[in-house]
Amino acid sequence: MSFVRALSCAVFLAGAAGCGQAGPEWVAQDSQAIYDGYASGIEDDGVVKVTNVDANGVMNSCTGALVAPNVVLTARHCVANLIRGAFTCTDSGELTPESKGGRFGPLIDPANLKIYVGAAFNEPLAALGAKVFATQTPSICRNDMAAIVLDREISGAPLMPIRIDRGDEHGEVLRVVGFGETELAMSGVRRAKDGLRVSLVGASQFRADGDPIPPRTFLTLGPALCIGDSGGPALTPDGAVTGIYSQLVGACDSPNARQYFTQVAPFVAEVVMPAFELAGYQPISEGAAPSDGGAGSDGTGAAGDANAGAKASSAGGSDNGAAGSPTYHAPPGKGGCACSSSATPRAGWVGRLAMALVFGAAAAGVSRRRRRGSERAA
Repeated sequence: MSFVRALSCAVFLAGAAGCGQAGPEWVAQDSQAIYDGYASGIEDDGVVKVTNVDANGVMNSCTGALVAPNVVLTARHCVANLIRGAFTCTDSGELTPESKGGRFGPLIDPANLKIYVGAAFNEPLAALGAKVFATQTPSICRNDMAAIVLDREISGAPLMPIRIDRGDEHGEVLRVVGFGETELAMSGVRRAKDGLRVSLVGASQFRADGDPIPPRTFLTLGPALCIGDSGGPALTPDGAVTGIYSQLVGACDSPNARQYFTQVAPFVAEVVMPAFELAGYQPISEGAAPSDGGAGSDGTGAAGDANAGAKASSAGGSDNGAAGSPTYHAPPGKGGCACSSSATPRAGWVGRLAMALVFGAAAAGVSRRRRRGSERAA
């Protein structure tokens, strides 16, 4: 069975028009994110806002997880340009031949990836990207994961443990956190939701016989995440990052919504450890007490003691041989994804006017949203 996915993005009206991610039936304002969730407190400050501007000059917003003082995990489509247009993914994680979009372009210049810490809409800039480690994949259909090594360490925010040695299982209960739109048509403020249950698990090195979904993914059913939540973490009961939010099929508020996450553990060798090696830290493993962060944190409780090693490079290079677009950028939302463009802080009356325009435009589309049942990517 194949499924069609579309990207919905809320436009940041003060910055650009349109959304920089693609998917079938691209819709500029049709979305909701952590649906019927609750306010996320300071204990979730390790869940950060990630923004960029894509090659089309469009500002986008995602979510990420701070797993070292200078490392953020997020979705690959949050750090790469995604070709616009309708696309269909097969259960094996391939684009169908008739798909127009869903393919990855160059990675975005890491220096144009911006990180904000805190739950509010307007938060000060905390760090920029220095280098991106991303999966080797031509499309958004699978392997949608990346790590951003930052240009500086972020102090005072809790560091999140990672599930590094095993895959996900049916029936696991997870918690999600993100900055996406809510049922009230507001976005850019951090929200959380408990009680998501893993329904399907794809094949991986941890599971030879996977369910009929793309490999190295897992799926939950029902309303939870959407626009602006791309790249956000799925958390185990002890707070470990086990999945990265990638895509949505169905209406965000539908009881039949299919939420797709990329599993973290299958990409430890390819993405996670190279980023930590450059950053000079070791990951905190699942089951260890989360660190309270702070610059110079020694990774206590990690999979090993932190190395004194090199600080994140500011060269702005990227894996996969892609240097990113030369134009100015900011992180997109999830490709075939849940991207939003309302996150970048603005100072003074310009910021307040932009926020008012975003919320006003989103509110005007609320009644439309609930009537729309077409499939779209988260």
